[in-house]
Amino acid sequence: MKKLVFILLAMMPVTLWAQFAPAAGVAGTTAMHADSSAFVAWATGCTIERGPQRIDRPSLGLANFGEEALAVGKPGGTMDVVSLGDGGTATLTFASPIYNGDGPDFAVFENGFANALDTTMYFLEIAFVEVSSDGVNFFRFPAVTHVSAETQLNGSGCIKPEQIHNFASKYVAMYGTPFDLDEVEDNALLDKNKVTHVRIIDVVGNISPEYATYDSEGHVVNDPWPTPFGSSGFDLDAVGVIHDLAHNDVPENEGVAVAVYPNPVKDRLTIQAESLQSVEVYNLVGQKLMRSTETVIDLSGLTEGVYFVRIETSDKMVTKRIVKQ
Repeated sequence: MKKLVFILLAMMPVTLWAQFAPAAGVAGTTAMHADSSAFVAWATGCTIERGPQRIDRPSLGLANFGEEALAVGKPGGTMDVVSLGDGGTATLTFASPIYNGDGPDFAVFENGFANALDTTMYFLEIAFVEVSSDGVNFFRFPAVTHVSAETQLNGSGCIKPEQIHNFASKYVAMYGTPFDLDEVEDNALLDKNKVTHVRIIDVVGNISPEYATYDSEGHVVNDPWPTPFGSSGFDLDAVGVIHDLAHNDVPENEGVAVAVYPNPVKDRLTIQAESLQSVEVYNLVGQKLMRSTETVIDLSGLTEGVYFVRIETSDKMVTKRIVKQ
């Protein structure tokens, strides 16, 4: 009997037993409203590389709805967005680096909406999300889709939020999709406690082999397509920050005794750390200003303000916020 039950479960469509968080307002949702007090900052810069309105007909031109400035600051709603087009990208920067705190660390806002005839279905133009701590090397969140790719969703096609995970645009306008840096694979080229860039990459959504994109498990991503007009592709509204260095010290690793003093500091800062390897000082936009291997560093050349001191020991890394007087 147990064997029979197992066989029957194995034959069931994956969407019946491997669901993700549901829509905003439904129990178990991870949707975050733009007015949530969890947000401490918003993206301050945005660079767009538009994709075509329709990837198989380049003569139609590129997407052209909205301007880069509309992705900066708090969400504006349905029309205050910038459209990426098929495969287009948006790279966002921040006044202070994002760090890997407890739970989600930032959220992406799009302008999805519910289907008026079936409110369990939503029009969602989705995108991959990547992060970087140097603006050069980017690392993708492991996105997964359970939307069937047997038949192409048309330009007005709808899906259920429960069918996708770690894609931007899981929720309706003014509700952000949260992302937890713990879910990005560790890499020596990514400092999860100093993420300076977030990149959004439109999922083309065409299921034909010539243009198809794939999730982290090798599934073809089926997305509303084609949308051959100026607002084609993912419509970026905002990126909200939950954990950044300007508002929080990165928690110290248990068992590592690290201290900096005096704080505030005028000239010389003392670093107390066992097996010290290096000390780096960054400004609020994540630029490295100096590096030292000494336990006392001279900050007299810096202007007054807030800085971050990144301390590397033989086995750990800790970031401290200091005030220069």
